[in-house]
Amino acid sequence: MGDLYQGALAPEAYVFNVTPGDSGLDLSTVSAASLKVYRPDGTVVDWATALSNQTATTLTLTYEFDATTSELDIGGDYLVYAILTIPSGFMTTERVKRRVRWRHEVNP
Repeated sequence: MGDLYQGALAPEAYVFNVTPGDSGLDLSTVSAASLKVYRPDGTVVDWATALSNQTATTLTLTYEFDATTSELDIGGDYLVYAILTIPSGFMTTERVKRRVRWRHEVNP
């Protein structure tokens, strides 16, 4: 996963990789997914994703940013998790923290 930058616009995208972890879930049964995103300002948004590289043990979710208005308009730490649609309902992944930086910020 590469860095996320404040002001990201299409064709930039956010890629979220899913593994079954301890759940034992067969990821090939996932029919849809979205990302729940907690922004540094306290707001929460949902990002619809495209599924790819889907096997029993691997799944890639891709969210392509809007071409005109960036969803990453605030720098700081974002918390993200996936909501997976599975045959029995829904399942969520663990939350991960992603840092959104200003484009010209020096890597720590």
